[in-house]
Amino acid sequence: MVVLALFSYLSLPLKIADQKEKIVELDESLHLIALQVMEGGHLNHGFTSYKTSFQLTAFTDSETLVDMKVVYETEAEETLMPQETTNSALAFLKCVETYVLKEGS
Repeated sequence: MVVLALFSYLSLPLKIADQKEKIVELDESLHLIALQVMEGGHLNHGFTSYKTSFQLTAFTDSETLVDMKVVYETEAEETLMPQETTNSALAFLKCVETYVLKEGS
């Protein structure tokens, strides 16, 4: 199965160029997906690797907990993860939420 999704992030503070991602982990039983940036995007901003994973867990009948994890390596030693690195993942979740709420009504 091939899934293609195109999302537009209109208000991100860090200007990230288009990036190519690859699904590197997919576990339907755990409702887990992990995406690895292959080129562009964060790799053009000092990161040597950048992977985002999302795991969905039913919280109630009408609520879902989304556990998001960002794993990365940088060219230079960094002690703190800048907030901007998670903004694209949060924007992605907001797009998914908007889509689900719109389609569910």
